[in-house]
Amino acid sequence: MRLADYEIIDASGRVGEVGHGISYTARPPARLGLTDPIVTLRVLEQFGSPEEFARVTNELRLLHSLQTAHLVEVLDAGSVDGRMYMATRHYPSGTLDVALPALARSARVAIVADAARGAHDMHEAGVAHRDINPTNIFVDRTRGRLADLALAQTFDGTTASVGAGPIGSLRFLDPDLVWGGRASRATDIWSLGMTLHDVVSDLEPYEGLPTDDLIAAFRHVVQNRPRLDHTLEPELLGVIDRCFAPVEQRFDTALDLAEALDDVSRQIADAESHAAQGGQNASSTKGPR
Repeated sequence: MRLADYEIIDASGRVGEVGHGISYTARPPARLGLTDPIVTLRVLEQFGSPEEFARVTNELRLLHSLQTAHLVEVLDAGSVDGRMYMATRHYPSGTLDVALPALARSARVAIVADAARGAHDMHEAGVAHRDINPTNIFVDRTRGRLADLALAQTFDGTTASVGAGPIGSLRFLDPDLVWGGRASRATDIWSLGMTLHDVVSDLEPYEGLPTDDLIAAFRHVVQNRPRLDHTLEPELLGVIDRCFAPVEQRFDTALDLAEALDDVSRQIADAESHAAQGGQNASSTKGPR
C-alpha cells in the first residue's frame, strides 16, 4: 500500500485513529534523506480547496521553523486526492495515553511539563494549540512532545492553522472556548491542567457528562467546575487548581507551568525513590521462609 511516495508498512501498521486523522507507520522516500527507517504518516481529514491547503502548508512551515525539542518533528507534508498528509518522526512508545501504564507518576508529570514547553514555544510564535490532551502528547524515551496541531489557531482568531475538524475530547477543552471564546495561552494552560489531572488520577472530573447529546455535554461543561482529586499530593493539586482558576489567576505562561511541574516531578520522584528503598530494606531484613 502506498500514499504518494510513502510505503505504508502494512494494514496493521496503523498506529491510531486519534486527533484528526489516521496515523500509519511508513517507509519514507529517499528524497527526504532520512536515516530513520520508518516515520509516522498522518492522513488528515478531507480539505476543501487548494487555498486552504496552501494556508495549512505555510503554517506548518512556521511551526517546523520553531526547531523545538518539545514538539513532534514534522518532516514532510503534502496532499493526495484532496486529503492532506504529514510525516513526522516515529516515537515507538506512542502517545501518553498508550504509554501511561509503564510510566511512574513522576515521569507522567515530567512529560506533561514537556508538553507545556511545547505549548509555550507555539505561543511565542503567536499560535495556540486548542486540543491538548494525552492522545496528542508523544513519549520520546523519557520526554514528551506535543503533537496533532489540527486545531491550532493564531491568537488573533483569524486562522485555524491545520484544519477545522471536530473538536476533540470535550472535557479537555476550556469552557471559554465552548462558549466561542478566542484561543489563547490561558485556554491551553487550562487544557494542560486537565491533561495532568487525567494522567495522575482515575477521578472523572465531570461526573455525569452526557455522551450521546453534544449540546447537553456542552451545557454540562460550562455549568460545572471540574472536580479535583483531593487525594493527590498538595503541591500537585495546587498546580492543577491554578490551571483551572480564572484567567487572571492562572500561570502567566505555559513555561511558568512547566517549571512548577518540574519541581513537583522532582518531589514525587524523591518519594518514589524513598519508597523503593524502603521496600528493599524491608525485603533484606526478612529471614528465610
